Amino acid sequence: MKHSTLFFVVAVVVLPHYGCDAKSNSVERGREAVKEVATQPFNALENAKDSLKQREEKNKAALEQAEKESN
Repeated sequence: MKHSTLFFVVAVVVLPHYGCDAKSNSVERGREAVKEVATQPFNALENAKDSLKQREEKNKAALEQAEKESN
C-alpha cells in the first residue's frame, strides 16, 4: 500500500510538469519555424543586394583597369 501511494504522489507531481514542458517545447519549436519561414524572403533579398553590390564593384574595378590600360 505504501509503494502505490508513493507512486501516485510522484505521478501527480511529475507528470503535469512533464506535459507542460513538452507543450512549451513544441510551441517554442513552432515559433522558431514560423520565424525562419517569415524571414527567408528578407534574407534572400539581403543576399541578392550583397551579390549585386559585389558584382558592381567588380565591374567598376575592371572598367577602371581597362581605362588605365587604354591610356
